[in-house]
Amino acid sequence: MKAVLIIGGAVSGSTAAKKLTAEGVRCVIIDQNHMPYGKIEDGLPRWHEKQRTKEYSKIDDIMCHELVDFVPLTRLGKDISFEDIYNIDWSCVYFANGAWKDRPFPISEIERFSNFYYQNPFVYWFNHYHENGYSGPSVEIKENALVIGGGLASIDVCKIIQLELARQKVESKIEDFDIVAMAHKGIPKYLALHDIDYKALNIQGAATLVYRRDVENMPLTTIPDNLDPAMVEERKSARRKVLKNMQEKFLFNVSECTQPSGLHIVDDNLEGLEILKSKIVDGKPITIEGSNSILKGSLIISSIGSLPEPIDGVPMDGSTYNIVDKESGKFDEVDKVHGMGNAITGQGNIKASRVSAKTVSDLTVDLLKDVSSDTIDTINSKVKDWQEKVSYDGNYLEWKTKK
Repeated sequence: MKAVLIIGGAVSGSTAAKKLTAEGVRCVIIDQNHMPYGKIEDGLPRWHEKQRTKEYSKIDDIMCHELVDFVPLTRLGKDISFEDIYNIDWSCVYFANGAWKDRPFPISEIERFSNFYYQNPFVYWFNHYHENGYSGPSVEIKENALVIGGGLASIDVCKIIQLELARQKVESKIEDFDIVAMAHKGIPKYLALHDIDYKALNIQGAATLVYRRDVENMPLTTIPDNLDPAMVEERKSARRKVLKNMQEKFLFNVSECTQPSGLHIVDDNLEGLEILKSKIVDGKPITIEGSNSILKGSLIISSIGSLPEPIDGVPMDGSTYNIVDKESGKFDEVDKVHGMGNAITGQGNIKASRVSAKTVSDLTVDLLKDVSSDTIDTINSKVKDWQEKVSYDGNYLEWKTKK
């Protein structure tokens, strides 16, 4: 029998498990959380409830498969070591653990200021602050916020800021105010339903998305390799239309071709960023000499991407996993270990993670070798021990009700 370990059970991990179990491969899936939902749960803002429910259902179906052993609340590198799992003769070990560590802001001094946030804790705050007993990070939303980044995730951060600014003005005026409904309809339309004009809210400073390239290079729609030039230009034009539509619904600003170069500090308070403007040459931003200026901001949020967390014994190449083949996700220096999804792609969207998982599992499934009966006994013993440590009895759906 073939038996694999999958680290992380969200989009890429469950996608790989679906492919592998269809081929008769036993899959042991460990996940650091109570449920294997990853960034579907706390990477997507809470207005994505339909998409979230749909993805939850897909994952639940896989976790209930007879060839899947799920191990919750178990974090590689903390609860079990890489050496412990690598010493088991698995057919393969797949890293589908996503990227949970925010990419450090290039000016590290910014982290000492209380009005600076990284995207992951910021979105977590928005998803949960309204819940009874919430004890996570606290955020004070202010006008004239700056969001550094580009792409759909950073646009979501801009949306959150604009929704919160509107909520501060109208929550007491609208019976049964619903911020999620406002997110679905867009701020102007939702307010109009309640006979409120957005301009009357007197919000002085909308959030500004600060992007180092131009909008045509912002990853809002995919542009496949080898696309003919006319289609490439059409896709780039579509990106600007997508962004314009978002701005009309959520009323944020965009400063394209803008690169932070320093901090604007007044009396030891962070009051904005020093910036440089650039022009795009052959798809790359080139700084314009003498373009330095100050971009004021009362709140600054870094949305420049996430990285996988380093784990002792796992080969790293700087701040990312050391992968020798992007398609198969093959790790350098260790045998029968492959990565997939956001852990190696650097793209935090569901589609990219699913495509990566399908590609990796397709390329590796025929290479998997049967494990010995002694290895199966070892796996059975380890799974039992891991599950008992977290009081999980193997009944996935019953476990879900305890969340």
